[in-house]
Amino acid sequence: MKKVCFLLLILNFVVLIGCTEQPPKQLPKRQGHQKKPMKTEVDLIKKYDHEIRDYYRKLAEVGLDGVTVMDIDKQVEYTDLAIELIYDALKRMGYQSVNDVEARKAIKKYYNIDISENNIYLAGNKLRRYVFKDGASKERLEQRKAMEVDSSETVSYFWNKSIYVPKYNYIVSYPSIENTVELQGFDNEDADDDIVEKGKLYYSIDTAYFYRNQFIFHDSKTALTWLMNNNRSFLRDLFLEYGYDKSDIINKMMIDEVKEEGELPIGKEYKELFVSKGADGRLLIHQGLLLYMLKHADRKNLYYCMLDQYLSYLLDLENEPEVDGLTKEERYKAGAYIGYYYGLMYEKCIGTPCDNEGFGYALYYQKDFISYIKKNNYFHLKDFEKIIQIQYDRYQEGVEIESHRMSGE
Repeated sequence: MKKVCFLLLILNFVVLIGCTEQPPKQLPKRQGHQKKPMKTEVDLIKKYDHEIRDYYRKLAEVGLDGVTVMDIDKQVEYTDLAIELIYDALKRMGYQSVNDVEARKAIKKYYNIDISENNIYLAGNKLRRYVFKDGASKERLEQRKAMEVDSSETVSYFWNKSIYVPKYNYIVSYPSIENTVELQGFDNEDADDDIVEKGKLYYSIDTAYFYRNQFIFHDSKTALTWLMNNNRSFLRDLFLEYGYDKSDIINKMMIDEVKEEGELPIGKEYKELFVSKGADGRLLIHQGLLLYMLKHADRKNLYYCMLDQYLSYLLDLENEPEVDGLTKEERYKAGAYIGYYYGLMYEKCIGTPCDNEGFGYALYYQKDFISYIKKNNYFHLKDFEKIIQIQYDRYQEGVEIESHRMSGE
């Protein structure tokens, strides 16, 4: 009996232990907290080693004219590859592409163009949008034909345009392999087979492309500084061909290029500072620059005198029949806008030692000039009618004083 009781006691003890609450098992970590494996960056030069060397073989055959004189199938193939390599090179330099919406806004800001327009329109503005092999077949065919065009004078010609590359969102000119990947030791005129087969391949893209894209798509001040020091022609083209006149730094650069310290330019020396013909041939009046001059005008920098001097040249139809290829209407339109800012500067710069009154002269003697301004509703410029009256009266007063003086002699 004692043994039975003892066995029952042991059995109860075992059951008690089995029913005791066990500590919970540790839950596996959430996937979101697990460290993701690093993506291995693809070495495109290594990946396309054969294709790049094949390109250099063809380059040795065709000479300095490069990809543009290769057969059209090769042009298309090698340009597709160059587009990929250029993006890879830019990324390695630190370029980060923006999304499509931001890219479109940036191009509208700096080029004043909707990049979603068709390529025939864009080509008229010296731009093209690249069409990938999986793009619209009709647009891809048009691009192919544009590469094949014999003359660079043809509007659609591919190889002399700035090329916007969607998806990667960068802009490049003349997208070729040799401008992106260099073959060490390669001589175009005397190609060594051993070098073509085994020579070192490495990225050698123009640094300017990186800074241009940083400026356009990221508004980079560092890039602007670099371009000011190393690639002013790019900034000049934005100003002259696309009318980008919203940067004080670029506006000042353009002024300084025509105006020496303390010297007042005359006539043709103004070049296209105030007015230019855009990439598409349209008249561009640089109002942003005129606003900059209005803001900073004083007696020392002669900005008022510059407008006065240029108006005397621009509106003198009798003695200056040809001004930068502008028609009479274009000269009148430009004269109206520049005259408006000249009038706004007048009160600010009274006493400046220059006053040709070219604007007042045109208003007083060229009746069709003032009629043209009125017909165009004063170009919707605030208080322009009042400014015209002030300048007209001022010139008339001068005429009357001179007439009185002459009659008294």
